[in-house]
Amino acid sequence: MSVMETALNLISILLVLSVGVVSPGPSFILVARTAVAISRLAAVSSALGMAAGATVLCIAALLGLHALLHQIPAAAVALRVVGGAYLLYLAFGAWRGARLPIELAGDAGSSADRLPRHFTLAAATMLSNPKAAVQYGVIFAAMLPRSPSVALVAALPPSIFALEAGWYLIVAFALSAPGPRSRYLQAKAAIDRTAGVILGLLGVRLLLSFG
Repeated sequence: MSVMETALNLISILLVLSVGVVSPGPSFILVARTAVAISRLAAVSSALGMAAGATVLCIAALLGLHALLHQIPAAAVALRVVGGAYLLYLAFGAWRGARLPIELAGDAGSSADRLPRHFTLAAATMLSNPKAAVQYGVIFAAMLPRSPSVALVAALPPSIFALEAGWYLIVAFALSAPGPRSRYLQAKAAIDRTAGVILGLLGVRLLLSFG
């Protein structure tokens, strides 16, 4: 496979994946809520956590996760149950915290010792999303050449990290600006409860999708 063919395959895969990346979902909600409710630094940590989780899913897909889930139905069911339960947990936390005071930039929520927590929570959110895992598996199965070059396989994980991190960093920086944050503070209860409902519905839908 020539360098040009490798580059074209990589760009094509990234373009298709970018549609799913920018689509609103649990990952977007978490980064956006962190940006407006806590701090830009915390949101950046969350954005990098999302990218790290996506990179792990990318590597898993390259190693045959999609084929494994088809061969072992119980594994797919377990992934849906874990993912759905985790989304319900996030939904409960968002709803319960709707009227609680929030930490703003400079408070404990954005201190250096809390940044790993934001990173880990974001990575766990990405990894617990079966839709993302299946998305990578399906797209790779459909778009990777039958015998992909070593260069293409090696380029995919860092490219996925850059794609995911780039989008969520845009979200982090845009929604941590004074204007969006001020508007969020005025409507925090309604926004948090809406986020909780959306996450809850996604969790229930995932738990019921055993067909």
